[in-house]
Amino acid sequence: MTPDDYQRLCEAFEHAIQLPLEDREAWLTEYFADRADLHDEVRRMLANDENSALDNSPLHEHLAVDDLTPATVDLDPERTVTSNRKADTVESVPGYELIDELGRGGMGVVFKARQLSPERVVAVKMILSGQFASAQEIQRFRAEAEAAANLSHAGIVPIYEVGHHQGRHFFSMGYVEGRSLADMIREGGLSPERIAELVLEIAQAMAHAHSMGIVHRDLKPSNILIDADGHPRVTDFGLAKRMDGNSEMTYSGQILGSPGYMAPEQAAGKNHQIDQATDIYGLGAILYALLTGKPPFAASNILEAIDQICTVNPVSPRKLNWNVPRALETICLKCMHKTPAARYRSMKELAADLQSYLRHEPIRAKPLGVGERIIYWARRKPGLASTLACVLLFFIYHAISSYILHEPVSAQPWFRVASVMFAIAFSVAAWFFQRMYEKPSTRNVAIYAWMTWNFVLLTGLLFLVHGAASPLSLIYLLLVAASATLYEKGLVGYTMILAAAGYLTHVVVGATIRPVGYVDFFDATAMMLSILILGMIQYFVVRRIRRTMDDE
Repeated sequence: MTPDDYQRLCEAFEHAIQLPLEDREAWLTEYFADRADLHDEVRRMLANDENSALDNSPLHEHLAVDDLTPATVDLDPERTVTSNRKADTVESVPGYELIDELGRGGMGVVFKARQLSPERVVAVKMILSGQFASAQEIQRFRAEAEAAANLSHAGIVPIYEVGHHQGRHFFSMGYVEGRSLADMIREGGLSPERIAELVLEIAQAMAHAHSMGIVHRDLKPSNILIDADGHPRVTDFGLAKRMDGNSEMTYSGQILGSPGYMAPEQAAGKNHQIDQATDIYGLGAILYALLTGKPPFAASNILEAIDQICTVNPVSPRKLNWNVPRALETICLKCMHKTPAARYRSMKELAADLQSYLRHEPIRAKPLGVGERIIYWARRKPGLASTLACVLLFFIYHAISSYILHEPVSAQPWFRVASVMFAIAFSVAAWFFQRMYEKPSTRNVAIYAWMTWNFVLLTGLLFLVHGAASPLSLIYLLLVAASATLYEKGLVGYTMILAAAGYLTHVVVGATIRPVGYVDFFDATAMMLSILILGMIQYFVVRRIRRTMDDE
């Protein structure tokens, strides 16, 4: 297979995976009318993707790879062996006798092999692209071996040797005779106690990895192997990251991980925020799949999957399986909280709660209260939260003005109706623009359209009252302050200009054609200076925060 063939293969897979099942075969037959071999290979890839839906649905696992390269190379028939399972030819590896292919993923292929010295059965993983491998693929492949080689724990598959031969990089590791956790999930029938035992052992293994400064970043059922004694063994550290910051691999802004089990910070591409809390989320998602039989989220395309991971809370396990103990549900949902700070602080804490459950003792995790839910929700959606807070403050002001101070305009029935309509317009628009903001493709449009709409409504509302003379004009200041919650420097400056323009409009109208809205020169100057000074302060604060985030 040539590099061009492989590129064509990847493009066909990317297109076919998005098609309905009933349309795929017809499209593949037409697309590969001249290459039956490539047609069969794509069919095999699609079949593998469907068989591992719990791990990869709705995306396949190489989202983080920018540089797709050929998966196979031309081989010397005198120096190859044949896989018993798929009849694939592969290059021999000095010191090893390859026996059978165990599986392959986005970057590597794994073989069962016999190591000649010392003599033992091992698993050998090779980089698929061979001599065509990109520097990033080689770097990631070696990082996996180096990360796992530094770990020594019964719950982690050990690495024995790392090397390369004839341009093909490989490493050997412990061979686990058994099946993966994904197979157990598909079969089902596990008791809550058995599920807790499995997750506890994984948590203990990952606690060791974290103590050595290694974050896995791709915990999912297919990366957990079950040995002959029924104990889980963590493998595939291909996306591992060193917490000391010395990792040579950087993926700024890229999405790393498997979508069915990745944390929100991964789905959002905020890789500087990834730490042990990310693995805690992944293990919580595995617990969710064990309890319910399916991953937390399922979607039909990439954007929808990322949107769900970042913005939608998973359905409570007990709603999908009423046999799930409430304590396990609480542990699961705490692990999967959207905000990393709300999850367990460490794998050791998670393991302690699982041990408490197995000993029939109270767990430390508690369901979030109403106040905590509101706080964490506001942190995830600061723009929507700040808008709704402004609406709430307006209604408090309106109630005081109307029913306590008996302010003439506020007490009018028509104004009460108008104020409700304006509040609804603010709130609905905030929800709509928040949804737009959460989609990377419409984010920039959303933030500026959102703020423009707010100022249009506020300026219109002031025409119903006393214009610049109304205390409601202070909302201009609130909007300037709220603009900083999205951490966009340009938005702060834009908001400051809108606020100044809106307020100045009412000052001019009050000084010319609407005396009821008149404010003297000194009051108007003080308000304008307040808008400008607050805007500049917010701008420099946001700029400093952005620099700090970029440095991390």
